Amino acid sequence: MEGKWDTSKRLSEVVMEYMRDNDITKKMLENRAISLWQVVIGPTAQRSTKNVYMHDGVMYVEMTSSVVRHELLMLKSHIISRLNEAVGKQLVTDIIFK
Repeated sequence: MEGKWDTSKRLSEVVMEYMRDNDITKKMLENRAISLWQVVIGPTAQRSTKNVYMHDGVMYVEMTSSVVRHELLMLKSHIISRLNEAVGKQLVTDIIFK
């Protein structure tokens, strides 16, 4: 059979190509970083976290406690390093605490 079905690819190649073309890999890594937030900061600070989301490598964290927010602000570079290490890629470039 000739024509458009002549080329064949492995399913894994097609999936990876689709993910790359639609920037899904980055979104998956961002979701992983968000899910690792509570692991990296610990349960005490997690209780004061209201919402976490990411956009273009910046993690936005809404806090309910100004005291915890200030403490985390002082540890921001350390938290960024630990998140990137946990994800396995330099993904988080900044954290904005609200």
